[in-house]
Amino acid sequence: MRADIVGQWVGARRPLDLNKNVSKPVDHIEAILDSIGLQGGLNEERVKEAWSSLAGELVAKQTEPVSLRKGCLTLKVLQPAMRYHLEQLKPGLLRKLQADLGEEHVLSLRLTIG
Repeated sequence: MRADIVGQWVGARRPLDLNKNVSKPVDHIEAILDSIGLQGGLNEERVKEAWSSLAGELVAKQTEPVSLRKGCLTLKVLQPAMRYHLEQLKPGLLRKLQADLGEEHVLSLRLTIG
C-alpha cells in the first residue's frame, strides 16, 4: 500500500531504469580517435621508438615526441641550437617518419623548445 501511495505522489509506480540512456565509452572511441587525427590508432610507444631509431642516440637524448594530433608530430627540443639544426633537416626527417609510421599518420613536424 505504501508503494502505491508513494507511486501516486511521485507520478511513477516503478523505479526508473538508470541504464536506459547510458552508452558505453567503447561506442564513442572511434569518433574520438577520428576527431584527434588518430583514425587507425597509433601507439605512443611506437612513435617514440620510431623517433629514437631515426634520430640516433645523441639527438634522441635532447628531443622527445610530445604529441601527435591531426597528423602533426610535435617534438620538444632541449636546446635552441639543436632546434635550429633539426629545422634544417625537417623535410628529410618528415619523409623518414612517414616511411616508418605511415604517410596518413604523420603529415607535418613541429619543433618546440622545452
